[in-house]
Amino acid sequence: MRRFWVLALLAVVAGGCSQDKDKAQSTAKAAEQQALLTRPDDKCPGGTVQGCLDAALEADKKADSSRAVELYSRTCEAGVARACVMMGTFHWQGRAGLPADPAKAYSLYLRGCEAGDAAGCFSAAICHRTGACAERDDTRATELLQRACKGGDSRACANLPK
Repeated sequence: MRRFWVLALLAVVAGGCSQDKDKAQSTAKAAEQQALLTRPDDKCPGGTVQGCLDAALEADKKADSSRAVELYSRTCEAGVARACVMMGTFHWQGRAGLPADPAKAYSLYLRGCEAGDAAGCFSAAICHRTGACAERDDTRATELLQRACKGGDSRACANLPK
């Protein structure tokens, strides 16, 4: 019986360590993304990558899709996860004169996910779940949904298998 409790305690400690590791990785990715946004870029409004992202979001809101794509592309190439996910959506929908390209959308979603964007993980998971833009793979979909849920995407939490 004593052995059982020792093993149970070890499992709890290991789980806590894993959560701490996840939280540390998430914090590190957020800091990395913030550093990328503050990088100088003289072709962006305000002279930083953040200026490009802000201008892209504004252009998207005003339905100036061509300008949004130009700026999201620049920002994604700079390594900003959210911009990659937004570009994935443009490719998925075939907006702004881009051809609908599910494979390109998936690669951009995954790029955003790898850089710490939970919405990118969710979108990549849906690609795997449906088979619409990546090979149908329920195991991979669940892994990505878990990652997105841990990253704060409530849609992912709601879509996790019971």
